[in-house]
Amino acid sequence: MKEGGMVGRSPQNNVFDFRAGVLRQKQGKRRGLALLVAGGLLVGILGGLLGIYWPFGSAIAEARTTHSFAVCGMVRRTCVVDGDTIWLEGVKIRIADIDTPEISQPRCDYEYDLGIKARDRLVVLLNQGEFSALPIGNRDEDQYGRKLRVLMRDGRSIGDQLVAEGVARTWSGRREPWC
Repeated sequence: MKEGGMVGRSPQNNVFDFRAGVLRQKQGKRRGLALLVAGGLLVGILGGLLGIYWPFGSAIAEARTTHSFAVCGMVRRTCVVDGDTIWLEGVKIRIADIDTPEISQPRCDYEYDLGIKARDRLVVLLNQGEFSALPIGNRDEDQYGRKLRVLMRDGRSIGDQLVAEGVARTWSGRREPWC
């Protein structure tokens, strides 16, 4: 309390100063507004960073998944096209770390036969349990609009397993002939 026993009274004269309370009110409102704006900005920045760096940024790209795969037919939601292309929940994915023989336009019988083996083996491997489809490098899609992903299970590339079994090659950056 101020001298004289009354809040807002000036000690020099006995006049009540209404402005003192109004100024304190305005300062309190400004401080509250500033804190609200700063808090909102902080939440926005943290939310943006969380969205950018969240380890599960894309459900298709990185989520661990278990699905029932079959060879693709008329409906292509979750299925295997060939040894290095799948559909996962309606998204077409090119397995980025391997190359397998073509079955849609093979150049010889050997390529076709090995391509069928690669496709069928991939169906079996994908149905063995949970795996992750991880982005690779700085390219998200290939020239055909397929998502570029490496399929991983228990720290090992499913593509590497196909290579080890002799039905695929490690991707060198360009297609090599199978015939």
